[in-house]
Amino acid sequence: MNYASILNPPISIDRPQIRLQTLTIFTLFVILSLLVVSIIQINAYTRDFYLVNDYENRLNQINQENKILEVNFSQANSLRHVGGYAELQTFEKSEKTEYIRVLESYGMAN
Repeated sequence: MNYASILNPPISIDRPQIRLQTLTIFTLFVILSLLVVSIIQINAYTRDFYLVNDYENRLNQINQENKILEVNFSQANSLRHVGGYAELQTFEKSEKTEYIRVLESYGMAN
């Protein structure tokens, strides 16, 4: 067996020769572009994080205002205050109650 033919194959494959300077420039370009993209992504993440916190604070504030308004609404609509509202509206208490009689012949007919 001839070891020389194994070390030197008859078919030669030409590989393109890349200069070290070109490889260094390309590597620096890739590293810088990845750094810029990561900075942009961190900026977007931080902005979204603060927006979510701001919206949660607003939502909590609105929920507290809603609870206060529910209590005020239930107090305003309670039957204890009907007499006070009637006095404010200048209603008068009637002395005699009169009922209106409706005759059956004057009802709605189909």
